[in-house]
This record gives sequence, structure tokens and C-alpha cells, in this order.
Amino acid sequence: MATSSHQVEGNNQHNDWWQWEAEGNIETGERSGLACDHWHRFREDLRLAKDLGANTYRFSIEWSRIEPEEGKWDMAALAWYEELVAECERLDLIPMATLHHFTVPRWLAEKGGFLWEKAAGRFYGYVHKVAERLAKRVPFWCTLNEPNSLVIGQYLGSFMPPARFSPKSVSDASRNLLRGHLKAVEALRKAGETREGKFAHLPLRIGVAHNVIRFLPRHNWNPVERALAASFHRFYNLAWPDALTGKKQHFGAWGIVPQPRQVWEARKKCSIDFLGINYYMKIYVCVGPQRDHANFIKSSRLPLGIVFAKEGDRTSDLGWVVHPDGLEQLLVEMNDRYQLPLYITENGCADAKDTLRSEYLRGHVAAIARARGRGAQVEGYIHWSLMDNFEWVKGFEPRFGLVEIDYATQERRVRPSGETFRQLVEESRKNPNGYPSV
Repeated sequence: MATSSHQVEGNNQHNDWWQWEAEGNIETGERSGLACDHWHRFREDLRLAKDLGANTYRFSIEWSRIEPEEGKWDMAALAWYEELVAECERLDLIPMATLHHFTVPRWLAEKGGFLWEKAAGRFYGYVHKVAERLAKRVPFWCTLNEPNSLVIGQYLGSFMPPARFSPKSVSDASRNLLRGHLKAVEALRKAGETREGKFAHLPLRIGVAHNVIRFLPRHNWNPVERALAASFHRFYNLAWPDALTGKKQHFGAWGIVPQPRQVWEARKKCSIDFLGINYYMKIYVCVGPQRDHANFIKSSRLPLGIVFAKEGDRTSDLGWVVHPDGLEQLLVEMNDRYQLPLYITENGCADAKDTLRSEYLRGHVAAIARARGRGAQVEGYIHWSLMDNFEWVKGFEPRFGLVEIDYATQERRVRPSGETFRQLVEESRKNPNGYPSV
């Protein structure tokens, strides 16, 4: 099961998203506010995850709670995350911690976020504080969540703060995020070399939760659109894993995003132990201006067409196409290209009526089984999400949770698809070669 701090904890007042929400940038006019009140209800929420059969809990640590002002540390906030890990240990839920899940402290945002040349060093300082307290007890770490979608949301698509159209900033921020990742790995490996706690038998494993999309031409017969789909695939799906495994960095996209300078310390060495895969959908690309807004993208300045569904496609409440075959194909490609253990770190759908989620779950778990049959080293599946949450620029309307949240009362109710998840867990334990661990 997966969550992220800003989406569920509530009252993350010191980060850039809190300020952006206050400025009226959420489609529904909502603000995250109390969110799911996970800060006070985490024990109840972890018990729900355990009762649904999960053996892993992926969460994120909110940098702005740990360092609300530059150089000033809130040790009580850090102690809360220690309590969260302790509860995971008590329930036998393997913790997977994410260090950066889209938000940054406001003081860093005011300096330019990851465009600031010193941002990687400041990230190291934060990670060092966290690692001192948690690296020995937490076996799995994601340094970054979806750095590709982050920089696109910030500087191309205008659906993340600062929502400024600046293709060069995509390159510069990507470069600094990679530098920050390397520094985070350094801090984690140093602090987590020896193991402690309930999961001391598990070695330290560090990765990145990477978003991938199946890009297809809008018209199969059109060679230009086929070329565009291949270009999108290289830019969006392959650039970050290539950089993380020591290959030449290609964070730019011809005609749209300039290439940044190489981060030489990342070349010719692999900095991750596993690759996390966040997969939701396929996207069609076409010639001409953008003409489909069934997603988070707000900018109309992208020079190419992006279409999220065609007539007849089965879609979620967000208009994203249900396409498990794309997950199978991408897992096989990622395995063949990188030869690393793969974890599905996010997979799910917005489905308020819960009429699609069970089918979605079974279809994607079956796709993973097929990919494993073709040699992909898929070692785990983590569903997005344990519960409904604040879905970024879309507000509270999209419902991704196996657990429904009544935001007026904070009551939790397990949806029928939660039983499907529980059944899949049981099937995976009976047939470990056919299903991934969940």
C-alpha cells in the first residue's frame, strides 16, 4: 500500500504546495487542510492496510516538517516518523520510505527549489538527519518520487508550483535532482550500513519511484506520430533510469527541452539497487496542438498533441485509459535494459463508485505475472492508494483508495475492491511464481 505525506497527513503548512493552494491554484478551489488526518490516525490506517493483507507500507517523509525553516530542525516531527516505523514493525509491515514526494519547504521554493544550485546540498542535510534516525530500521528507500513528472508539471504542464513555462528549467531541475539523489544515496548508505529492528534481516535497498507511460501514436498509419511516440518514450520513460544506471544523461527532448550539462559523478556507475515503477495508463501522441485536457496538464504551450483517450477506450474517473498490457511491455523492456529488481511502487485508478477498481487490479496483477513469465524481475506490487487522498491539482474529487474517506467525519470504510486486493494477496501466497508479492 502507498501514500504520500502531503496527500494524507494534513496541515503541511510549511511547503510550497500549501502556499500554492492558498493562491487558488487547485481546480476545485479546495485546499489540502486536514487531508486524511493521517498524522493523528496513522495507527488506524496501518491496521487497515494490514487487515487488507498488505505486507509493505510505502510512505513519504515531509521535508518541510523536518526542516520548516532553513537550518532549524523539528525533532518532534522526526520522532513521529520513528513512531510510524515502529508501528510498521509491530504490524509486520515492511516500511518503504520516500524522501521527496513532490513538495519542498517554502524556504527552498523561495530560493528556486531544485533550480537553486545549492539545493542538492540542502537535500543532503535533510536526508542526513532522517538517515541518522531511520536508515538502520527501514530497508527500502525511494530518494525521489517521479522526478520526470515533477519537472514537467513545474515547467511544461503548469500543474505543479511554480507552474512556469520554462523548458530550460526542466533540464536544470533534472540535473540538480540527480545530484540530490546521489547525495541522498551517500547519506543512506553511510547511516544504514548496519541493520537494526524488526527488519534487520533485510538489506538496505535504495531506488527511485519512476513514472512510466505507454506512449502510442494517435494514428498507427502516421510515421510522424510513430516517431513522436518513440521520442516521448525516450524522453519520459528512459532518461531517468538511464541516468540512475550510469548511462549518458539525456534529460532534454529535441525541439522542446535543451540538454543540460552532464552530472559526471553519476556516469558509468549504477546508483540504485532497484527501480520503482509507477504505472497508470497509456497516452496517444499526435501532430498539432494539445487538444485533450483529461489529465493534470494546464499549459497550452506544448507544441505537440497529447490525447488521453480515444472513443471506445475504458477510462477511469480522470479519463485515463485502463491498459494493463502497457505495464507488461514496459516491465519487460525495463528489465532487459537495466537488469535490476523491479517494484511496482504505484498502480491504481480513480474510481469513486468502485465499479472499475477490482477489474483494474486483477488486470494489472495478471500483466505483471505475464511480464515475470517473460523474465522480468518484478519483486513486489504496491497499490496506489491505501485510502482516498488530496489528489494534487485535482483536489479531493478523484478517489484512488481501497479505503474510502468521508472527509466531513474522517470515517474510513473499506471498499468492495479492498476484498479483491485481499484475495489477490491470498492467491499470491499460494502461487508465488505467478503473482508478485504485495
